[in-house]
Amino acid sequence: MKTISLNGQWSLRGQRQERGGEGAVSLRAEVPGCVQLDLSREGYLPADLYMGENIKETEKYEDYEWWYETSFACPEVRERVYIVFEGVDCIAEYYLNGERIGESDNMLVSHEFEIGKYLVEGENTLTVHILSTVIAASRAKYDVKQTMSWSNGAVETALRRAPHTYGWDIMPRAVTAGLWRDVKLEIRDRISFSQLFLYGDVKNGICKMLYELDCDYFDLDGVEIELVGECGESRFECRSEIKGRKAGRLDAWANYPVLWMPYGYGEANVYDVKARIYKDGELIHEEETSFGFRTVVLERTDVTDGVNGQFRFLINGVEIMCRGSNWVPLDAFHSRDRERYGEALALVKDIGCNILRCWGGNVYEDHEFFDFCDRNGIMVWQDFSMACRLWPENEDFKKKLYAEAEKIIRKLRNHPSIILWSGDNEVDEMTVSFADPDGNTLTREVLKKAVDLNDIGRPYLPSSPYFSGEAYRLRGEGLLPPERHLWGPRDYYKSDYYKNNTAHFVSETGYHGCPSLESIKRFITPERVWHYKDNPEWILHSSDQNGNDARVMLMENQVRVLFGEVPSDPEEYILASQVSQAEAKKYFIERIRVGRPIKTGIIWWNLLDGWPQMSDAVVDYYFTKKLAYGYIKRSQALFTIAADEEREGILPIYACNDTLSEKSGHLTVRDGESDGIIFECDFTALMNASTKIAELSLSVVDGKMLIFEWSCDGERGYNHYLCAKPPISLENYKKLMKKYNL
Repeated sequence: MKTISLNGQWSLRGQRQERGGEGAVSLRAEVPGCVQLDLSREGYLPADLYMGENIKETEKYEDYEWWYETSFACPEVRERVYIVFEGVDCIAEYYLNGERIGESDNMLVSHEFEIGKYLVEGENTLTVHILSTVIAASRAKYDVKQTMSWSNGAVETALRRAPHTYGWDIMPRAVTAGLWRDVKLEIRDRISFSQLFLYGDVKNGICKMLYELDCDYFDLDGVEIELVGECGESRFECRSEIKGRKAGRLDAWANYPVLWMPYGYGEANVYDVKARIYKDGELIHEEETSFGFRTVVLERTDVTDGVNGQFRFLINGVEIMCRGSNWVPLDAFHSRDRERYGEALALVKDIGCNILRCWGGNVYEDHEFFDFCDRNGIMVWQDFSMACRLWPENEDFKKKLYAEAEKIIRKLRNHPSIILWSGDNEVDEMTVSFADPDGNTLTREVLKKAVDLNDIGRPYLPSSPYFSGEAYRLRGEGLLPPERHLWGPRDYYKSDYYKNNTAHFVSETGYHGCPSLESIKRFITPERVWHYKDNPEWILHSSDQNGNDARVMLMENQVRVLFGEVPSDPEEYILASQVSQAEAKKYFIERIRVGRPIKTGIIWWNLLDGWPQMSDAVVDYYFTKKLAYGYIKRSQALFTIAADEEREGILPIYACNDTLSEKSGHLTVRDGESDGIIFECDFTALMNASTKIAELSLSVVDGKMLIFEWSCDGERGYNHYLCAKPPISLENYKKLMKKYNL
């Protein structure tokens, strides 16, 4: 197959839709890109759309229609020539040399059109006409059930686009339009794969290749398929004549198969695979993909009382303690996602994550993201792109959703890092207040069928959290799903809400932390940097498009709860905010880890901001780390020592060992202020478990910051635990931070 990129500079013109040319603009466009970035670069919009309230300026172009145009030379051949759009936002009509070649209305998946019959000698003109999504949404019909959405935003569900683009509590309103991923010509081979799926029989070391060919019936004679996979010294290979079968299965036995395991539990062994097609002995097509031998089991119950229930992942039969982050939009303008991948993914491994949850308000990430996760042992929980809204359940929408899911599953299913498909984010939790979520045909029927027919060996969860019929019936009896999102009152992070939750697996929870002053100055205008009260720019960047300061004051309240007062100096306030966030997230993570075997995982919210804001993220949009980053890195280490909560005057200390080898060492516990030794002992930490290694009397440690120092199997480590109850002294805390390099 030959590929010709059509990326680069295109011409772009736009006008208010159905307004007789009103507001016409003409400019250069970059592809991949979006019209907002082009308008910004050409001076129609502010140069920095994230400064101050500039993002609001994009709203005046929401009712525009746009024409992208470029030209390309006619390929040498005109058979099996396709034009492929990897991402188009969102409603589009496509023209080649003035002839209409197709249409699309989904931002989230690729679109392709065979164009051979439309090509002419010499230059060919390609035009993409993009229509206003806000106008289209205003003309859609809505069921009354859809108006029950938390945001009262039924219009946000009319089209298949990233839900966050209409504004979210983590992102601004930026209803984008454009060609946001690659555009290319593909001159395809006479015979190629329309499907290529690799599935592992782990027990017998067999890679099963499930295929479907794209070819004419009369080309099937004399066709052979070859499959070759290599991972280090392990290899599998087979070659077979298909004997007229357009679709089928080939089995390749590995000489000594190696397993794909999550970070900390073994090597993330990935096979580099080549699939080849021969016709009468001649190689005519080759594709490269990847593969991993591994099994995934999700053991779960419908409800739990906090003890009698379960939600855990087993990879190759091994229970995995999941420690990771929710993966949210990398940028409000998704054409810039790719340039942020490298630095963002490096943070994932550095901070000790072994799982990422790709949240349902986002776009679907591209292969580069999953390749990184494959090769670094990062498990991926993949939501389908629906969140916090009630989507249409008419037949037309079901058909569109199924087609989207089929494309996404077929695109991504060879990645061993993906361990779960999840129907949506929090739709069940929203529905349960007025209806049985099991009536949702999108997640119970449409998406389930898409997974069942297009994937093998991965579990499917209808929603996160998932309220089955039984969970809906029993919710009034104190029984809840074992997997939960813990968005509590944001009071003291050790309050009963957090301390006594019954979840076995926490797939969302967070706590606000202010970005550094240097970062704030990059997105708040000088006159608005301080003070935060009654400050429209702080409100907008908190993120609220309606002038509500609740999230600004939420952060202030967190500071007041922990320290008893709120500093008036900006640097002091920012530090106090970051301390409250760091201690809270450390507590949330360690609370799960010491709770094994009942507790099995936490996916906290969140690693990195997708635009500059005051948020739960521990790294801001400019990649500046907050204090919580270092705290989480210690709390998520494969081996760490942490305290549980005090019970009856006793503070239990645990060795948390998320590896498959037993560990031994020596622990010293110090009083942070005096540096005096309170306790020390030798310990043995069982493999893949949290082992209680000490019990300290609260009378000895109450009101102190404890410093844990240990040597273990030749390595040294440290952690801390704050026993003091609020309010605590910020000045004293600062001294301890400096003293122990916290």
